[in-house]
Amino acid sequence: MISITGKWYDSRTSAQVGAICRIYDDGAVRVERLENGESLVLLPLHDIKASTRLADTSRRLYFPSGEKFETKDNDAVDRVMNRFKHRSLPAIVYRLESRKRYIVLALASLLLFMWGSMKYGVPAAARLIAFRLPPSIHDIAGRHTLDILDRAVFRPSELDKATRTRLMEHFRPVMEDHPANKLEIIFRKGGRIGPNAFALPGGVIIFSDEIVRLAEHDDELLAVLTHEVGHIVHRHAMRRAIQDSLLGFALLAITGDVSGSSELFLGLPVLLTELAYSRQFEREADRYAIDCLCSLGTSPIHFARLMRRIDQKMVSKSKGSGKKWLNYLSTHPMTEERLRNFEQKKRLSRRYTL
Repeated sequence: MISITGKWYDSRTSAQVGAICRIYDDGAVRVERLENGESLVLLPLHDIKASTRLADTSRRLYFPSGEKFETKDNDAVDRVMNRFKHRSLPAIVYRLESRKRYIVLALASLLLFMWGSMKYGVPAAARLIAFRLPPSIHDIAGRHTLDILDRAVFRPSELDKATRTRLMEHFRPVMEDHPANKLEIIFRKGGRIGPNAFALPGGVIIFSDEIVRLAEHDDELLAVLTHEVGHIVHRHAMRRAIQDSLLGFALLAITGDVSGSSELFLGLPVLLTELAYSRQFEREADRYAIDCLCSLGTSPIHFARLMRRIDQKMVSKSKGSGKKWLNYLSTHPMTEERLRNFEQKKRLSRRYTL
């Protein structure tokens, strides 16, 4: 028999009575007055229910006619429930949360889950959403971003028409190889961002006048173009924006409601001009550029040569003026390992034209 001391409420008045609840081995329940042993109720155990345990707060046993028995003897109630009832989920939860080793394990699991979500889950979700968004959304993002950049950063290009025509003709094979991406090349005076190039969602690729003038060979700009096309094909700009606004883009992908979607792209110009792509994105664009250049019969070394020239020019200019320039290496950080990948490709085939 299990005896539990507590208070009895008869459901008719608010008065409480000191009582003792006895649970017998055969499952019967008897509630008696504590002061004189008067029987208050007698019934089978299966006709009562117990409240869930919450730390050391009082527990209640509920009876069929509305009466209830309240007690602070949680352990006794747990013994009754374990003996005559199947263990409930809340009871299991309490058991877990009341033991330090389980708390530590749960905290460690939560931290591991959060780390995994940020490192793998969010990028994977961003990639899935980016490739499921309709083309109209990419076009909206591209136009919105270009409009902001034109107002705040860029100025009209000062390149002569002959130069632009020559470059567009040189870029034509790449454009023709990517009809689905609707590539569009535009030129702008970069100003404070210096020699740079950007790939916008929707297929727009911007070349600054400064990077065009710094190039010593049109193939160097062609190499930059293939790298930017790699960003477009893999939708890196959109994936970066989605990672920073995952919930809003998830709702957009699910509902298809494009009203007010331009607000989601407010930070995209800043991402493109101030922040660097992730190493994963840059390596993906590198591999795409190398494969594309090889298919065109153009040496990937042109890309590395231009990057090293930009680095030398910008380091020299920064030292001379004390001013930090936002150049191509600021938004597309290069490492010796990555540049060597481009330089080593020149020895793989003699058909390259240097």
